[in-house]
Amino acid sequence: MKEEILVNAEVLSHSYMPEKLLYRESELAQLKHNLQNFINTFITGPCGSGKTTLAKKALQCLNNSKKILACYIDCAVYQTTYSILKEIVPRSEFIFYRSNYELVKELMKQVKERKFVVCLDNFESMKDYSLITKFLSMGICIILISDAEENFSLLTENIRSNIPSIIRLTPYSSEQAFEILKDRVEKALAKWSCTDAILKRIADTVKGNIALAINALKVAALNAESKGKRAIEEADLPEIEDCPAKLSIDEKILLKILQEWKSLPARRLYDFYLQSARHPKSERSFRNYMESLCSKGLVKAIGEKRGRVYEIVEVEGNAVSKG
Repeated sequence: MKEEILVNAEVLSHSYMPEKLLYRESELAQLKHNLQNFINTFITGPCGSGKTTLAKKALQCLNNSKKILACYIDCAVYQTTYSILKEIVPRSEFIFYRSNYELVKELMKQVKERKFVVCLDNFESMKDYSLITKFLSMGICIILISDAEENFSLLTENIRSNIPSIIRLTPYSSEQAFEILKDRVEKALAKWSCTDAILKRIADTVKGNIALAINALKVAALNAESKGKRAIEEADLPEIEDCPAKLSIDEKILLKILQEWKSLPARRLYDFYLQSARHPKSERSFRNYMESLCSKGLVKAIGEKRGRVYEIVEVEGNAVSKG
């Protein structure tokens, strides 16, 4: 009988929202204060420093109120003005809007009825920054997120002057990464299946990138599980790249499709990808993307070659879902 190590995959998914944000308490308090007072905010920090989780946690608190609609948009996936507006305007998935003008007009009606907070993650991927100006003119509260602080200078002086608060996140220390991993292990893995030595090895290797650390733990658990082991061994640890949690646009599109369908044959997944991507790549590139997603522990490949089926690992949501 196959041993089960990963008993709750959701806890190790990118979409998982912990009850407490360890070592980001002061930044969360600052962001909550900003949003309660409608202060526009720029969040920056290196890959894996907790920017997206910080923003989603703050937005989660706002969404408990019917008076405020909080929206999270990953601009690495939704780059055009039309696609961003479609994600923000309520019930837009049920109505066909022919133009940006119609969507903006509908959004202007909505903001008169309740307040909006919009978080634009990877904002530098947007095709047109003037949309931010439009949001500001409507009185929408803005959160912008970017790995590089210098991307703030891509914005006009007018936009920058309307974003007075900057929250800078630093990498987690090895000790902090270890404690966060230990907290996740208690909820995600079978008892006695992972030692402190394994966690320390991961924490020391990732250089403060907690997204990378959690991903490495998940891949190690899946590796050990596939070999019928009862516990993770050092040989199960993956090679840790610089920032594998940072997915390409095409990888995010493929992951989003699998989030909706849970499991798809390779051929059908590629067909959906051709329909969804603005600039779809070849089948060879598609296979490379899927191999990359499998290596990162986000997707499982079942079967060989033509009969292969891809299945998402996350229980609910994924790296590209809205907050």
